[in-house]
Amino acid sequence: MKKKIPNFTLLLLLLGAQYCWATPTGLNNIATADVVPEKILVLQAFAEVGKDNKPDYFTGFKYGLVKNLEIGLDGRVFPESALEEVIKAQAKYRFEFGESTSIALGIANIGDRARLGWEDYYIVLAQDLDFIRVHLGGTAQRDNEGIFAGLDKTVKLLEKDLTLRSDIIQTNDSHDVTASAGFIYDLGCNILFETWMSFPTQSGKEDVFTVKFDYVIKF
Repeated sequence: MKKKIPNFTLLLLLLGAQYCWATPTGLNNIATADVVPEKILVLQAFAEVGKDNKPDYFTGFKYGLVKNLEIGLDGRVFPESALEEVIKAQAKYRFEFGESTSIALGIANIGDRARLGWEDYYIVLAQDLDFIRVHLGGTAQRDNEGIFAGLDKTVKLLEKDLTLRSDIIQTNDSHDVTASAGFIYDLGCNILFETWMSFPTQSGKEDVFTVKFDYVIKF
């Protein structure tokens, strides 16, 4: 039987304004060692579209439960007969080593194993080299282990932060990879805009264009 996000949950997400791995605490398709600050809620709304497919719409949130601990939840907003609703949770804890180095341990893809598959455990290192930030990590999802890496660089555009981002991750049990490139821009008023293109090598998988809005609430 197809499940839907409860109306009350959707109402909370939409009333709070609008917001997966990404203030945001990931790059495009990989996790980083960043976490949402304590008592900060990031509401997220995003859409994904491939060349021959209709857009897929999602919503969710990330929250800084305590210092260095982030939790989150996301799922499909408008399920269709061929796209059953999936709601998945995640959690991540960061260890800081000075001002430029941090490591995070996390678990993602927590939910209905029959549709989501196994939980995804990961570890990721972030190193700030001043001129660029480097991210390296690996996942230990059963039957789909792999490594990932990414780069990001923040510059100023119209006096607002523009972060250029690129990453690559092994997929399909390390037989293929998905690379991506995109950016995130601070629109002001606690709203962030993200967009990126993903390029999977796996046979039958289309390139995917993603657009996402984040709304940051400080308590």
